[in-house]
Amino acid sequence: MTLTTLHKTIFLALTALMLAGCGAETDPKVAFDNGDYETAHKLWLPLAKNGDAVAQNYMGILYYLGFGVTRDYLKAVEWYEKAATAGNSDAQKNYGDMLLFARGTKKNIYEAYKWYFAAFQQGNEGAGKQIEVIAASGNLSPNQQMHAKIDANPFIMDDSKKFMSHDTYINKN
Repeated sequence: MTLTTLHKTIFLALTALMLAGCGAETDPKVAFDNGDYETAHKLWLPLAKNGDAVAQNYMGILYYLGFGVTRDYLKAVEWYEKAATAGNSDAQKNYGDMLLFARGTKKNIYEAYKWYFAAFQQGNEGAGKQIEVIAASGNLSPNQQMHAKIDANPFIMDDSKKFMSHDTYINKN
């Protein structure tokens, strides 16, 4: 094989590899991680509409940051809430942030604490930091914190991580 033929072979092989990588992305997470937010949005939207909590959380992220879409805090809150209600701990933390900082919704420290607690109980360490900040601020009494933890229980998927107190045994009807 001559040097020219070798160069042509290498060139064709590299061109083939580059063209193979130019196909349309089908994994929304890969598209997101590569900064192709419009494709990520296009791929996550049908999943989110069908109840995929991870996709719903990412839709919230896209709208919150304005990546691939126009920034829209109201839509971010809508998607975060859907995913949070379904038990996604990242969305629960994100939804708590929206409530605490009044982005796309009214400020509600009690609700923020509730969602942070649900997220923390499911392993979201960042939510734990927010719980500490709210508790230290004095904006919620210990009794309010306890009731927020009880209210978080339906959104904590693992029964062993749910908050238990004497109030959880009282029939409130």
